[in-house]
Amino acid sequence: MNIVDKLKDARVNNELTQVQLSEKLQLLGRKVSAQQISSWERGDYSPSHKNLSAICEVFSLDMNYFTEKTGHGGIPPFPHCETDLPNEFSLVDKRKGAISAGPGLRPDNDVDFRLAFRDDWLEQFGGAKQLFVIKVEGDSMEPSLLEGDTVLINKNINAIGAGGGIFAINWNEMTLVKRLQINPQTDEIIIKSDNPNYDSIVVKPNEIQIEGKVIWYGRELR
Repeated sequence: MNIVDKLKDARVNNELTQVQLSEKLQLLGRKVSAQQISSWERGDYSPSHKNLSAICEVFSLDMNYFTEKTGHGGIPPFPHCETDLPNEFSLVDKRKGAISAGPGLRPDNDVDFRLAFRDDWLEQFGGAKQLFVIKVEGDSMEPSLLEGDTVLINKNINAIGAGGGIFAINWNEMTLVKRLQINPQTDEIIIKSDNPNYDSIVVKPNEIQIEGKVIWYGRELR
């Protein structure tokens, strides 16, 4: 039985609805909604270590109940199961390839390693499973993003708002990081570079795939 099944079984066996469990967790200081619990039980993403600890307190369970090895011999692949990670952190996958701020790169979605972020910060974006980290290659997004920067992409945000934003996209079988804006008159998407040496490109919405929005970047001091 995996962690998703165990969580739902614990709630059902204690005759609690998702709303009631949410209320009990909130009494313990955890800002957890019924919608979040529903997402956990669907396996969309995992509860943070602090939330899992609060769940154990509600149900009078030991943490090992959720993190012990499963019947298929493996440990459930959730960030809070990392044995050497402080309780308040979760790990976000860092993709092996790079994302192009230039002419484009072939995507490489294999996981290279993982970076730790605080749970209380990650939860506003839906948790670690909704995010990935990748390195920038190229200069088309200077001065906003420099070659070698590491960007954090939120896969939950794939709609372009009125003000636009910087997104990870797939276009012409290439992966790119670009500023996107909507032309309100034609509904076409303008793919822009912050570097004025690069021209903008106009495409129809069905010609690109938006992987997510850039919500954070890290930079090595040079």
